[in-house]
Amino acid sequence: MSAPASTLNKESKIVRKFEKGKIIEINVDNLIHNIGVIRSRLSEGVKIFPVLKSNAYGHDITTISQHIEGFVDGWCVANLEEAEKLWKISKKPILIMKGTLTDEEDKEAVSRGFWVVVRDEQDLNSKIKKGVGNLFLKVDTGMGRLGVLPDKLKKVLESIKKNGAGQLFRGVMSHFAYSDLQDRDFVNYQFRVFSDFASEFEKAMEKRLLRTLSNSAASLSFKDAHFDFIRPGIAIYGISPFGKDKTFDLKPVLTVKTKVIAIKSIPKDWSVGYSRKFIAKEEVKIAILDVGYSSGIPRSWWEKGYVYAGVRKLKIVGLISMDMMAVLIDNVDLSVGDEVIILGDVDGITAYDIASSVGSIPYEILCSFGLRS
Repeated sequence: MSAPASTLNKESKIVRKFEKGKIIEINVDNLIHNIGVIRSRLSEGVKIFPVLKSNAYGHDITTISQHIEGFVDGWCVANLEEAEKLWKISKKPILIMKGTLTDEEDKEAVSRGFWVVVRDEQDLNSKIKKGVGNLFLKVDTGMGRLGVLPDKLKKVLESIKKNGAGQLFRGVMSHFAYSDLQDRDFVNYQFRVFSDFASEFEKAMEKRLLRTLSNSAASLSFKDAHFDFIRPGIAIYGISPFGKDKTFDLKPVLTVKTKVIAIKSIPKDWSVGYSRKFIAKEEVKIAILDVGYSSGIPRSWWEKGYVYAGVRKLKIVGLISMDMMAVLIDNVDLSVGDEVIILGDVDGITAYDIASSVGSIPYEILCSFGLRS
């Protein structure tokens, strides 16, 4: 798929991109501000490796990396494809957090010097056999996804020593089970397990290893867990993992707009949208917008959802269709071709608001509303 078209408003430092009816605006000033907020809360010497997976949470991996290249120390991605995109832009370290899958991908990772996560014991033996370097051993401290369990350390060390593979390892990592550190007892447990595992692993390797554990929440509020570098994701993009009422002065980076493609009057007792969920009690005027659920708009958002035209809040009416949706525009001066805001730092349509309304989380809203590729 070709990259979306883009323009840069140099005065306000807003990058605009276009994809499937959506107009994506990236506020570069807010992006850099958020890096500063995170940096101000770090222990001395701790490095920042932003998480740019899922096309930088819908913000566009190329745009984000180009504008914060000078403010960070490395990158975290999910897969080789994302790492390759970054490699063309930046020569800073790139950590592939899912590891790689095929022999060809492992070979490519080695040739590019990517840092690669070891997912489990089987993956460990495979990578040792292939001589993959720059490895980060992942320990499962309670997330229950990737990583070796703590009680498998002895077995892991036996495999490494048997094959003389200690030189392949650069670091050790884990991942908190709570993105918001909600259960601090369990968070503290994970921290202790990771610290003990990392110390034992280092001792056995007889060398200093890089350690990384902190997500956005821990980066902002748990200094003990910062270690060598942090891996902030959602906070980079201006969304606090602790919710709308505890933002740490983070500023949302993403605004999503769309255009009006039609305007019409709807007579009394006429319906709008599939299943006739909206029936006009009197004659009303509506605007049809150029986005729908195929653009990432939750179909259920129609029940409580709004968009903004300037300072005017316009109610969504009728079920959201695959590539269209309707809003009420009575007493609003709106024309075909005008832009309206469907996601932004506006009352009622922030990522927090939409997520709360449709039973989701801000992470999913950003990835859905933003750029897919």
